[in-house]
Amino acid sequence: MHVANVLRASCIFWVSVSSNIMMTTTTTEESAAYQPYFDFDVPRNLTVSVGHTGFFLCKVERLGDKEVAWIRKRDLHILTMGASTYTSDQRFQVLRSEGSVNWTLQIKYPQVRDSGVYECQINTEPKMSLSYVLNVIELRARVLGPSDIFIKSGSEITLVCVIQQGPHELGTVFWYKGNTLVEPSTQENDILTGENRRISIETDWTDVLTSRLRIKRAIQSDTGNYTCVPTMAKSASVYAHVISGEHPAAMQHNSAASVPRPLLVLVHTLYFLLSFLVLMQAHLRSSSGRKEAATAPHRPHTGRAAISQRMEAAKDDAPSSCRCFGPRLDGSSEVSIVFCCSTHTFHAYPS
Repeated sequence: MHVANVLRASCIFWVSVSSNIMMTTTTTEESAAYQPYFDFDVPRNLTVSVGHTGFFLCKVERLGDKEVAWIRKRDLHILTMGASTYTSDQRFQVLRSEGSVNWTLQIKYPQVRDSGVYECQINTEPKMSLSYVLNVIELRARVLGPSDIFIKSGSEITLVCVIQQGPHELGTVFWYKGNTLVEPSTQENDILTGENRRISIETDWTDVLTSRLRIKRAIQSDTGNYTCVPTMAKSASVYAHVISGEHPAAMQHNSAASVPRPLLVLVHTLYFLLSFLVLMQAHLRSSSGRKEAATAPHRPHTGRAAISQRMEAAKDDAPSSCRCFGPRLDGSSEVSIVFCCSTHTFHAYPS
């Protein structure tokens, strides 16, 4: 009888334990069944150019009473919590329709410094998170060739603008001449076809974004500053000169280089003759001064005659082979004569 009671008690205990285990397992399964989870089938690597709005999409199913937050990983800064923004930087905002499973982080006017890892988090225990990577690049257009080009009148102008990095969603490219938009055009009475267009623009993607501006039968009015303006990159410019001369290289911006050689020879000749005449005038004055000094009463050696006498005396001591001369302005209406040598320099300043 006692043994039977023990066996009956043991059976009741094991049934009770088994029942508790089954209830715990069922509760855990039910709890897991109601846990939030991420939809991993969303883009999580985003590349945008500076200044163009970027979006991160986070899809959370079975959220229940939990909250979704966006975190900037580099400084663990909470950007948004639920539908509220938790940063003073108003460029960050969460977008979500009522009842939607989509929690989209919007980043307006992104800068290069905004590049990095961002996390979509759910405040479960333990925390659940999904990482996203933002790449912000500064795109720059580049016009191939020099910044100034010279084209002979009647030839074709071909300008090539390229952007070598970034996403393919770069929009289009516009060309400006000065502040005026360049548009495809035809000559009068031409049929509007690609072959007959005098001005044409072609933009295409290969490994880079390339835009080509072609101007056939260039005329003088085509001269100007041309700017390639992509919708998602910094612009680049080139100046086109349409000339009617023989060779573009003959066009010089240095005014001294543009003086014809025969004119330079004439200028040097006149310079030599003027110097010679002034020298003769100084010599005649000095001779006259010596004669006046011989007949005049004795007085201090000052004034023009004295200077001329000293100049002549010193000049006589110097060999004739080392004399040279050249005019220079001395502040008066006359020109001074300079006698120079490797060891002697003489000056005559007419008073």
